[in-house]
Amino acid sequence: MKQRIINYLFRNVVKVVLPEDVIVETNSGLYLGKSKLTEIELRSLQSEAKAIQSTRLWSILNETVKQRAYEKGWRDSTSIEHLNTAKTMGYVLDLQASIINKFIKKTS
Repeated sequence: MKQRIINYLFRNVVKVVLPEDVIVETNSGLYLGKSKLTEIELRSLQSEAKAIQSTRLWSILNETVKQRAYEKGWRDSTSIEHLNTAKTMGYVLDLQASIINKFIKKTS
């Protein structure tokens, strides 16, 4: 219930993109937009997600950028704009990671 309220506020008040806006999981399967993923597409996306997550590039793009955003936004910020920019960067990185994880954790 709490997550539903948070998602409602994010979607309707703050107007951010949620993982559920990109990929939706129902009892009948995963949907990318309005298109249901076939088993072949799902397996392909799962293997791509695992491959991406295991690369050094993913670590650089995700963890290193997140760390730098933290340093510049929380530790070194001098204005609310700096903090908000860092939070936005962190949110986008978390959004990407949650989409990757949704594919990895989905069982056929």
